[in-house]
Amino acid sequence: MILYLMRHGEAESFADRDEERALTQEGVFQAEDTADAFLRREWPLPQKIIVSEYKRAVETAEVVAKKLGVHDVKIVSYKDATRWRNMKEYITDEPILFIAHQPSLGYTIEEITGEIVSVKKASLHRIEYDPILDKGVYVDKIERVRA
Repeated sequence: MILYLMRHGEAESFADRDEERALTQEGVFQAEDTADAFLRREWPLPQKIIVSEYKRAVETAEVVAKKLGVHDVKIVSYKDATRWRNMKEYITDEPILFIAHQPSLGYTIEEITGEIVSVKKASLHRIEYDPILDKGVYVDKIERVRA
């Protein structure tokens, strides 16, 4: 089973509350670039996107969903999008994309695969996951392509 984990794009530095920080224009470009790179790789498309309720993550999901043609986007609590034990509840046999935050995504990748990886803004990480073993293999990543 394929899991994709993506960090939101660059966000504004300040807002009244952290969860209200929106993507910058650069963050939108980053999300578009990641989605374009995903399509060039011809990986299996996610059938569902699970996204943190924070504005920057939702905006990233909107960009990516449009580019990839994914219509099933579910906005969930920060906790459900950033804690592996909660994320597992959304997994089915179909490829799925989680869009959330650092450092939680890095911890999740390490928990699933045992690998420590850098999770840059708008990066997307592919994991082959075995639900019976509750373990996965880190396959590849897409990182920033725009200079």
